[in-house]
Amino acid sequence: MGQLEDLHAFVQIVEHESIGKAAAAMGIAKSAMSRKLRLLEERMQTELIVRTTRQWALTEAGRQYYERGLNVVIAFQELDKTVQSERGDLAGVIRMSVPLYFGKSVLTQPLLEFAEAHPDVHLKIDFSDRMVDVVRENYDFVVRIANLPDSSLIARKLCEAQHVFCASAKYLEASPALNTLHDLQHHKIIQFGPSQRFKWTAKTPTGKMESVSLSASLNSDDGAFLIDAATQGLGVTRVPDFMVEAALKSGELVRVLEHSKPDPKGIFAVYPATKYLPARTRALLDFLVSRVSKKP
Repeated sequence: MGQLEDLHAFVQIVEHESIGKAAAAMGIAKSAMSRKLRLLEERMQTELIVRTTRQWALTEAGRQYYERGLNVVIAFQELDKTVQSERGDLAGVIRMSVPLYFGKSVLTQPLLEFAEAHPDVHLKIDFSDRMVDVVRENYDFVVRIANLPDSSLIARKLCEAQHVFCASAKYLEASPALNTLHDLQHHKIIQFGPSQRFKWTAKTPTGKMESVSLSASLNSDDGAFLIDAATQGLGVTRVPDFMVEAALKSGELVRVLEHSKPDPKGIFAVYPATKYLPARTRALLDFLVSRVSKKP
């Protein structure tokens, strides 16, 4: 038990980035916490944390010890709670990162419902399009809209995103006919990302994939801005369905080229293959899948 307590203390120090704050969280004196760290490093025969009056950083050995040790601490806590609680109530922290627009438009309500149903679960949600490192930054899971080449990660599919072509009625009335993918070459194009010259690819009604080379008249890495630009009549854009659903319903935008469909992109909850998933995290993932898997 002594080694497990020392490991738990080390995890607390890393997560609080402070010996004093970790000691307060565990209800022990700062001097006792410092002694635990010192004895742990002596037993491991290596420095785990570089600390000066101005700097605090994990060594490589410390990082590895934390990442592997965290799973041990979580597993023990889960076992302890399972044995002690006859009701099996979910409790603890779930730290996740979700894409900004998808998170706000699709995941907000399910997350709020889960939080209401499980008041002892503390959700820490990072709404951001930043590509976080799920391992190094200690997330329980992250949601990604992309292909997943990293085989060291486990991916659980939530749903799919289908890109749609759209423009404002005002723009379409004053522009050339738009019946085929190649007609886009005669239109102003609002493109996601920095590339001014690119290709849009879509599947025809016969199942054939075709591509067209295009030049952008406006570029942005913000999907909401693309929709605003299209609503203002600045051209045709291609955006995920979950982003444009409200604008299509209100009539601010109109779908075009409905028979030309880009391949859908999977939306996944991703976590390390080596990470132990507590019951609370598994329950949240099950809940999200049940709520969003049937969304268009």
